[in-house]
Amino acid sequence: MKKFLFLFVLFCFSLFMSAFAQMAKIIEVKGDVQVKKAAKSAWEKARIDTFLDKQSEIKTGASSECSLSFDEELKNILTIKENSEVKIENLKPAGISLPQGRVFSLIDDIAKVEKFEIRTPTAIAGVRGTGESVEFSSNCANVKCFENNVYVQGLGSQGNSTGQQGVSGGFGVQVCEGGTFGKQFTLSGEDLSQWEEFLGNVDGLRDNSFTGDGENDALNNALDERRFDYGNDKLEDRRRDEENRRPSSSDSPTRPEK
Repeated sequence: MKKFLFLFVLFCFSLFMSAFAQMAKIIEVKGDVQVKKAAKSAWEKARIDTFLDKQSEIKTGASSECSLSFDEELKNILTIKENSEVKIENLKPAGISLPQGRVFSLIDDIAKVEKFEIRTPTAIAGVRGTGESVEFSSNCANVKCFENNVYVQGLGSQGNSTGQQGVSGGFGVQVCEGGTFGKQFTLSGEDLSQWEEFLGNVDGLRDNSFTGDGENDALNNALDERRFDYGNDKLEDRRRDEENRRPSSSDSPTRPEK
């Protein structure tokens, strides 16, 4: 029976991981962040550990941000900066719509999501395992690549492609109305500082979510609870055995009188 319960816990956990693979999870909320889980849902306050399916929307207020993970190991993370609006168009392959604001993304395991693209009204920025930021404001998309390479596709007014460029780490490009590409530029010291801050936050999120040997805390918690219950069962069995072996009062020898 105990073995069956233990296997049942592992089975439920595997189902949980399978569901995670097809969903995004809120892993950090700072300030005023609202989430809309479905097209017909009402906006509500975003909460950590909330799972989001495709078509979910997130918006952040001033001095606010929200981070999502697209896998259980926190290998693929998107941070939505202040005054931004994001919609999850798809999860696998991953597609994000950014009609307004700025996001940072770090994709360390592209196989988990197959592809990762961020769409703005004037450009699509895609990664194949890299780090980037994408910002859309004043009818222009600013795509900045911090690690490896990013591909950027311009979008015309009808959503048609106006061409594609590759952007290497340390550079960026602006794509404005009509899918018009500007000249590629070198990232500034402020850009690099913001990226380092983002990476530091990602490291903190990963440290808080995983044990030292890399196992997922959710699995460890489930196993710890199972071990705790198993230990209590053993203690109870031992107590009953002790009571069964204990002689009754009628069988107890009479203490000699002093």
